[in-house]
Amino acid sequence: MAVSVRPDSPRDPGATALLQASHAYLQSLYDPEDNHFLSIDALCAPDILFFTARQDGRVIGTAALALRAGYGEVKSMFVDPAARGQGAAGVLLARLIGEGALRGLPVLKLETGPLNTEALALYARHGFSVCGPFADYADVPASVFMERPLDPVTLRRMAPDEEMAPVHTLLTDAFGYMEGVIDPPSSLTRMTPADLASDAAQNELWVLEPGPAACMILTVKGDTLYLGKLAVDGRLRGAGLARRMIGHAVARARALGLAHVTLQTRVELTGNQATFQRLGFREVERTAHPGYDRPTSITYRRAV
Repeated sequence: MAVSVRPDSPRDPGATALLQASHAYLQSLYDPEDNHFLSIDALCAPDILFFTARQDGRVIGTAALALRAGYGEVKSMFVDPAARGQGAAGVLLARLIGEGALRGLPVLKLETGPLNTEALALYARHGFSVCGPFADYADVPASVFMERPLDPVTLRRMAPDEEMAPVHTLLTDAFGYMEGVIDPPSSLTRMTPADLASDAAQNELWVLEPGPAACMILTVKGDTLYLGKLAVDGRLRGAGLARRMIGHAVARARALGLAHVTLQTRVELTGNQATFQRLGFREVERTAHPGYDRPTSITYRRAV
C-alpha cells in the first residue's frame, strides 16, 4: 500500500504515540541537555507545520517544519522502525522541502546527533550538507547541523522541443488512482510524451518547478479557457499547488480576454468535485462519453 503524507495534528493519537516513541529513542541516545526535540504542545504552535505519513490509515511517520525568520527548521522526523524501508522518510522530507520552497524560504536547516546515522544518511541523500550552528544551538559534539538551499518555485510555460518525459511521468502517477474507478478509462492512458509536445505547441503547457511539482494544459475554446490534465506531485498534495495552478489559469483567461475557466471531472471522483467547488467552480453540465447512456463527466466553470 502506498505511503501518503498529509497535514495533521500532533495530538492525533497515532501521531502522539509515534512522537513519544521518538522522544524515548532520543533520550536513550543523548543526555537531557543535548536533546532538542519539541514537545507535543510546542508542535501545535501556529508557526509549526506538522505532517504524518500514513499507510493503510495507520500513522507510520512524523515530520514538522518550523517557520523561522529567513529559514525553515526540520523537526520531529521519525518513522516507526517496523515501517522503515518503504519510503516514508523520503516522502516526508520531500514534503518539507516542497513546503519550504512554496513559502519562499531560501534554506532549510536542522540539528541532529552524530549517533543518528540513518537520519544523517537520509538528509545527505536529499541534498543537506553539514553547516555551523544556528539560532541558539550550542556548538557541542552531541549536535550535527545541516542545511539545504531551496530553489524558488516558479510557474513556467514549456516549449514543444523540451523533454516531456518528466511531465508524462507526473501525469501517469497522479492519475494512476483512477484506474478501475472511472468508466471509461482516462484519456491519459493513450497520451504519450509526443502528445504533450503537441499540446505545448498548439496550446499552453504549464509546469510548476522544481520537479515538475504540478502541471496543466490550457486550451482556448470559444469564450472560455479549458483547463485540462491538472496534476500535482502526490508527495505535495495538500500544499496548495492546485489552488496556485488554478489561480494562474484564471489570470491567463483574464489576460486573453476570456470570460471564464472551464474544466471537467468524472462523476465517480467526488473528492475532485468537492475540491473544485471550494475553489470557486460551479457545475454547468453533465455529459456522456460516446457509447454511454448515462452521464460520465461533469463540467465546471469559474468566472474570471
